[in-house]
Amino acid sequence: MSERFLVGYAIDLAKLRAMLGTPKLSPKVIRAKAKKANVGDIDMTLGDGSIKDGKPLVDAALTQLATNKLVKDDVYDLVRASQLVLDAYGKALGVIEVPNIDSDSFGLMNPVFKALKMPTLAKLYGRSPLAFPFKKVEAPDWPVTMAIEGAALAACAKELATPWKKSVAGLADKIFIDKQYGTSPEAIGYQKAELVPVLAQLAKWTAAAAKAKLALVLYLDGDQ
Repeated sequence: MSERFLVGYAIDLAKLRAMLGTPKLSPKVIRAKAKKANVGDIDMTLGDGSIKDGKPLVDAALTQLATNKLVKDDVYDLVRASQLVLDAYGKALGVIEVPNIDSDSFGLMNPVFKALKMPTLAKLYGRSPLAFPFKKVEAPDWPVTMAIEGAALAACAKELATPWKKSVAGLADKIFIDKQYGTSPEAIGYQKAELVPVLAQLAKWTAAAAKAKLALVLYLDGDQ
């Protein structure tokens, strides 16, 4: 079973960018506004399992955001800290467990979107990185960050609003088979079973963000 998860937020990216270099992104403010559990998770992540070790690293990253003095070599810490900023100022949409699709080189759901005739999602999922806090994308390999907005988001919402549920069970097995090592029928069944609730929830997220005219920001985390 998958141990990956997708975290979703709806947010005005223009307003988010306007906060750079302001006290709104300071450690004190973000720690007060973000959910306590999420703060602890990010502290622990940057501290390699230790909240005590991670806290000063998170605070240092947030200080970079609050002063807009960004260090590109700290991109991983900045991306992790930015999730707390989204938690503080965006609308949290929830968390979804997602399958690792064996046929994709990075285990993403793009082959599934393509097979379900969702071309916009197939093009953008996992490949439309969140640029914040940089002007140009400076994203680490992990977590996979995504930002979809405007016409692209509307197109994704439309694709997910189609009657796709009956099509999932009939998807060709080759979509789920690792090209080098192969994949057991049981594992293929797990991947298909996990897809239905994932796509249903993702449909709700995209529709909600599009209706509110906000961007949909996604963090894919967990197993690499």
